[in-house]
Amino acid sequence: MSNSSLVSYTSISPCKSVPREHKIDTITIHCVVGQLSVEGICGCFRNSAVGASCNYAIGTDGRIGLCVEEKDCSWCSSSPSNDHRAVTIECASDRTHPYAINEEVYRSLVDLCADICRRNGIKGVKWKADRSLIGQPDKQNMTVHRWFANKACPGDYIYDRLGRIAIEVNAKLGAGAIKDNTEGLTKIMGTAVATAEQMKKYIRAKNPGVSQSVLDMVPLYLSEGKAEGVRGDIAFAQSCLETGNFTFKGSAVTLDQNNFCGMGVTANGMKGNSFKDPKTGIRAQIQHLKAYANADALMQSCVDPRFQYITRGCAKYVEWLGIQENPNRKGWAAGAGYGEKILNILAQILKIERGDAYMFTVNEVKKGEKGNHVLLVQEILKARGFKGKNGQEINLDKDCGANTVYAIKQYQKARNKVDPGICGNVDGIAGPKTLRDMIAL
Repeated sequence: MSNSSLVSYTSISPCKSVPREHKIDTITIHCVVGQLSVEGICGCFRNSAVGASCNYAIGTDGRIGLCVEEKDCSWCSSSPSNDHRAVTIECASDRTHPYAINEEVYRSLVDLCADICRRNGIKGVKWKADRSLIGQPDKQNMTVHRWFANKACPGDYIYDRLGRIAIEVNAKLGAGAIKDNTEGLTKIMGTAVATAEQMKKYIRAKNPGVSQSVLDMVPLYLSEGKAEGVRGDIAFAQSCLETGNFTFKGSAVTLDQNNFCGMGVTANGMKGNSFKDPKTGIRAQIQHLKAYANADALMQSCVDPRFQYITRGCAKYVEWLGIQENPNRKGWAAGAGYGEKILNILAQILKIERGDAYMFTVNEVKKGEKGNHVLLVQEILKARGFKGKNGQEINLDKDCGANTVYAIKQYQKARNKVDPGICGNVDGIAGPKTLRDMIAL
């Protein structure tokens, strides 16, 4: 059993069990709570009285240290059974919530995880944020310290990015990597959930000086999106990100270009494309998103000058629009967490009270229920990519049958993994918690 060739510093801790009693099939990432050097982290584990150690340490400059050889078991996770099967990694982080790690640490972490997988015959990293899957590496082979003890480790910053880390590690592993679990990711294609009024309220709150011309064009995101089957509310959230909420401060484009997505800005200093009017600019953005999302033909004449440069269907999900998070290493933008930033804006929009009143009361939706309140839930589930048993599409029939119940359960399961308890029980009933999460009641 070998150790990583990425190691630049070695300081073996006395705190270990020799040898490990289980083959390596799991990775456990920790935060050390402090922007320490690799020497500092390893130094924490030199004293046997500490009673703790890790296999690898990543210092604040990204250098990697070896504290316990892989053939031996570190004392790291408050769980001997986990530590005997896991390679444990301590990462330099901030001292306060959410215990963020810097880009150097992040990049080294991804490289190290990929190296661990290659040398130990692990085909790919699986993360489902599901504590019940501990010890089932065929379903999930990443674990966290907080599952074994009353601790925040690895901190919310790392925890919230474990899915992204898995995608990047698997991309490095190449053809031998497992298929990524896309359950719960946000499809670009679909029906918008946010209304034009919600989007207007959001932009007024973020940019009180927003021009009337911007407010007037907001409905175009929904109409142009609907024409191509693209979620217009996602396109609007992207525009808010790219233009600084239409202040254009720090943006590479200006309002008079009618380019609200940075199209054509492929290097610093470039001004990007210009369009004759807002409608054409938004149409080009919608078409560009569709090109990333699938290989279907456009429904309208192409006005996107960069349409032909895209590998069609390489980013079906918003989370994959960032090159760093895309398993194909393609995408709209190179910056880390690009898709996540868009979704954070969309989440804020959806929390705003809708300007249109439903023509019915949004009641609990459960098996056997019929009516417009069921239709609303069905539309939301369909727009977010959830399906019935065996991948069956949800019928918008106002009838809560077996497929709708199944899709509600899948929604609850996916959302509870991201934000534990936000939907309450995974019971297939869209009660107050699930409905509040679905439509920001």
